[in-house]
Amino acid sequence: MRFLISVFSNQFFRISLRAALLPAVILTAGCSVTRIYPEVPPSPDALSEINSFHVNQVEGEQSALFEKILIHELDQFPQLNYLAIFPEVSKTNAAVLSAEVRRYSTNDEEKTLTQTHISLVEHKVLQENPSGLNFFRRTFEFEEKTYSERLIQRTSDLEIAFKVTNIAGDKTLYFKVENASIEQSYRGDENILLIPDSGDATIHLAQLLIRKFLDRINPEQNEHVVELEKGTNPVPFTFGLLDFGHPRIIRSNHFATGNRYDLALKGWNYVLFEPRTYPKSERFIFTDEVYIRLKKSGLPQTTLRPLLEIHGKSFDHNEINIVLSGLIPNQDFERYAEIIKSHSKFSQNINRLNYAAAHYNLGVVFQLRNELELAAYHFSQANAYNPQEKYSQAWTDLQHLKGEYNPLASMMDHSVESYGKLPPPEGALLQPKTN
Repeated sequence: MRFLISVFSNQFFRISLRAALLPAVILTAGCSVTRIYPEVPPSPDALSEINSFHVNQVEGEQSALFEKILIHELDQFPQLNYLAIFPEVSKTNAAVLSAEVRRYSTNDEEKTLTQTHISLVEHKVLQENPSGLNFFRRTFEFEEKTYSERLIQRTSDLEIAFKVTNIAGDKTLYFKVENASIEQSYRGDENILLIPDSGDATIHLAQLLIRKFLDRINPEQNEHVVELEKGTNPVPFTFGLLDFGHPRIIRSNHFATGNRYDLALKGWNYVLFEPRTYPKSERFIFTDEVYIRLKKSGLPQTTLRPLLEIHGKSFDHNEINIVLSGLIPNQDFERYAEIIKSHSKFSQNINRLNYAAAHYNLGVVFQLRNELELAAYHFSQANAYNPQEKYSQAWTDLQHLKGEYNPLASMMDHSVESYGKLPPPEGALLQPKTN
């Protein structure tokens, strides 16, 4: 009896200890380092020793709106000061800012796309049995239907000329015309109903352009905060409530926050290209969605059809190879087994989230290093793995920084989706084969 009590006490102590440590672990996980504080040196166009500006006049279309945005952005800029009252001539660190809106337009173009919907249809066929006990056998076939999908492409274009003069007004200190354009696509009736007001797009575009201008004239070193992503790695049996992030992404984030960018880039790339291994807890589930993905991936019909025998079933790490080798020929097993397992594994969605996070972090650091082509590539890949506004907006903002994004100049297909399908740029770790 004492022995049982002793064992029970030990178990109770262990459980209590783990329960006591759990909040601390959660807090520690929540405090993981994911922020970079890069310092950007002044641009060659910076106005030395001038850090205070009075907005004198904004002319052109929607001038009242753009004047409010300009004053707001100037007032929020940490290294610059907004002067509400016209300064005295003796104030040597002040200048007068004026702007002219030379071009502003918003255009919605509607198109109709022909799409193909693939579904897996189940049939039950009555099978006769010599014993007289007939039964139903399940058969499957892929059904492809074409349908029309609405697409609205919204393009907004903005051009503002900025002019900075001295207080007396007899000397121009700075003059430059800034351009910004943005293209956004909305597919399907559901998304089209949720199209934001065009005024919101105008405000974002103006903020982007004005911040770009203020960065140019800022005479001081600029520090801003860049937030990295930590990926996902839910702790088993916690129903996703406990997630410390992907271990290798977290470690690479630590390198990045310490300005050890080369090590960070290697770590994130390893997440993308590491050998695909399956944990013992992995399961492979064959649902309708899995078969449709396999068909879209180009799996031959002669290989795909035998797999329908295991529709609706799941297998563990030890069973899957035995099952696949019994269904498809040896040469097909060697060629397609990894593709089949990759599409049917239960953790596929988690992997896609981690690939998106790794690509996004790569894009952030390449942008900090001014390698903009590589940054754009990785932002587009992040959006391809996990489409969301954060990734597409990062890509779009980068196009403005590059000065190459103008949807009104025959670049209607220059979108984050189309860019993600292009070959990797020079310098990317993965390159297409050349004959």
